Amino acid sequence: MIAGIELEGKNRMKIKLLALDMDGTTLKSDHVTVSPANRAAIEAANARGVFVVTATGRMRHRLPEAIEQTPGLHYAVTCNGASVFDLRREAPLYANPIPLDTALRVFDALAPFPVFIEIYSGGFDYVERGRIPYIEASGFSESRMKNLLRGRRTVEDQREYLLHPAAPVEKFNVPYLPPEHQRAVWEAMRGVEGVALTSSVAQNIEINAAGTDKGDGLRFLCEYLGVAPDEVMAVGDSRNDLEMLTFAGLAAAPANADDDIKAVADWVGPSNDDDCVARAIERFLL
Repeated sequence: MIAGIELEGKNRMKIKLLALDMDGTTLKSDHVTVSPANRAAIEAANARGVFVVTATGRMRHRLPEAIEQTPGLHYAVTCNGASVFDLRREAPLYANPIPLDTALRVFDALAPFPVFIEIYSGGFDYVERGRIPYIEASGFSESRMKNLLRGRRTVEDQREYLLHPAAPVEKFNVPYLPPEHQRAVWEAMRGVEGVALTSSVAQNIEINAAGTDKGDGLRFLCEYLGVAPDEVMAVGDSRNDLEMLTFAGLAAAPANADDDIKAVADWVGPSNDDDCVARAIERFLL
């Protein structure tokens, strides 16, 4: 973070990398749409030579089509920093997976709950057929459900998958938890050693290997690209953005951000539905 963000002209010269959270920040509240203003601003930042990076809790193959079709998005920090991808070459650059013994402890703690469990592995989402009804009852719109199916692979037994995974396990996601289960699941996860717990949207719990966060993934990418932390601007709204925002030289948040995120932000703009990303780019990069 910086002192004296009134020096906007200087900031424009300094920023070389822009890290953007997806849900609640770059995307509208439908979790699918990138507004025309945000898209235009992202393209303008890229045209000025700024690296524009997606930083998300999602796995690689659940990035929205609107994001993948936005010119200039070359890199993605996914699964809360557990993986970093070069999108143009479709090549993984970095991984911080959950060790097998830890993954089994996580699953065994989750299994007794009547909840939907997602295992993010190798950029895909492995779900157990018998748990699909828990998500089908959510009442999502057709477009949202279509997006949730991106990158999904169905298995009969998730524990068996963990014993013979197609790729290392990046993250567990337990989404759309009923209130009566959310606190109990969170407490169960707090009893598992070697994990990091966070959340990107209401009613979900995300489990990574200890030490994994967006800030760690972004730190790797900056070293890879030769960008210093004070040359980074990050925009995010939720608790899983905290480490990324504190790593960045300039931190911005939308009006809908959690209070603890606003507290660390150098600038708070309009909401994600009112083009916060575009306003931040226009103010500090263009």
